[in-house]
Amino acid sequence: MILNDRVQFNPNSVIPDPSLITQDSYNCAFHRSSGILEFNSKRINPGAGAFSTNLWQVTGYIEVKAIYGEFTDVTNVVGGPTVCSFDLNDGIATVQITSAAGVNCAGVTLGSIIKKDMAVANAATLLDASQCRFSELTVGGAARQFFGFDVLQKNGIATFIRFTCTTLAANDFTMNFGIIWTCRYPGSSLAAV
Repeated sequence: MILNDRVQFNPNSVIPDPSLITQDSYNCAFHRSSGILEFNSKRINPGAGAFSTNLWQVTGYIEVKAIYGEFTDVTNVVGGPTVCSFDLNDGIATVQITSAAGVNCAGVTLGSIIKKDMAVANAATLLDASQCRFSELTVGGAARQFFGFDVLQKNGIATFIRFTCTTLAANDFTMNFGIIWTCRYPGSSLAAV
């Protein structure tokens, strides 16, 4: 099947890098609908106090469909991390993705998940792997699905999606962060840092 008289459709082909997607091509439409899953693993051992780590650099205008982190090593999580949240930072301004009040992840079990699943006014959700867990969002008693959010880069300035927490000096853990995102304008991209 030929679309727009310029691109041969192949459902088995690999989606190209977002910077190569041309407006109105089948790749652009496919990418926008399903999204791309990216991972970024970070060892966190910063010493005591508040700590932020850049996860992804945003270029242009994107939509985030899901963001989460899995604890893949819990060498020392006694007493921390606490006040865990996600935010967006352009070097000057910080915009919350989840509430800055954060969620307490002290003593978390290996394989636990922290995720955004509600409005920015709410803290991230912790699913502690100390037992099986189920998470379903409700508003007014009715179940609902998570809705994505838009992210716009500050014009000409490096803009990052970050993980922020408060740690104790002895805290030492690793998290594998995941994000599902789609471009909202050709040439927009997301890159792990």
